[in-house]
Amino acid sequence: MTITSLDDAAWDSPWRSRPVGEKVALSLGLVATALCTPAWPGTMFVSAVAVVAILLLARIRPKVLWQAISAPLVFLLLGGVSVLVSVGGSPDQTAVWWQGGPFSIGPASTRQAANLFAHGMAGTLALMVLALTTPMVDLLTWMRRLHVPDPLLEIASLTYRLIFVLLDTVVASHQAQRARLGDAPAGPWHGLRRRWENTAALMGSVGIRAWSRANRLSDGLVNRGFESALLTLSVQRTGSWRFRTITVLVIVGSWAACWPIAGRLWR
Repeated sequence: MTITSLDDAAWDSPWRSRPVGEKVALSLGLVATALCTPAWPGTMFVSAVAVVAILLLARIRPKVLWQAISAPLVFLLLGGVSVLVSVGGSPDQTAVWWQGGPFSIGPASTRQAANLFAHGMAGTLALMVLALTTPMVDLLTWMRRLHVPDPLLEIASLTYRLIFVLLDTVVASHQAQRARLGDAPAGPWHGLRRRWENTAALMGSVGIRAWSRANRLSDGLVNRGFESALLTLSVQRTGSWRFRTITVLVIVGSWAACWPIAGRLWR
């Protein structure tokens, strides 16, 4: 999974023609619902709505969605495990399912870990609604309309563009190393040492090239008389009252349905 996969999915999505504000409202509304409502069933509602919006409405391929959430999923699992395992003895031994030395697992820690994972997963899927349907250039243009300071937007834009440049540099350098058999093992330990040395050389080369490209970019902007912002033409998009109405109804309905269902579940 590369950053270009997310960018390509956002550019090809049918939702790219929608105003950015509508997608931001849907995504942030789902995030607020995932964070502020009870984990069960609030996160289930948010996850279901986000998956339907991404796969069915925005027509993002399931493979792209899975690749996009695979990295956050690892962090969520690690965070859940850190909460699941308690350190220190419990005064009530009957409330412990498993104990090994100072470590223990009980119903309270299991509930907290499950809630943490559910909130994090729902929030991640809610953010993917925006990330997989909105290219960065559209988001920056929309933020400019909100009068976000131009220097902040230019730093974000240049950083985003340099990421692709450095990504191409890393891929090209790695392929060149493999073509020269730079990662070929030469023994049980020499192969690992050789890979570490090649990785260090690759990181050093990419760092130097990044610094050089940034300096040349800065010199080019100065020579062109850059002072305020690199303005781009914005695409005029027509909003949909149907989309806005459905967004409000979904979010309000989720909030209204979560509390009664949660009350019945935890009785």
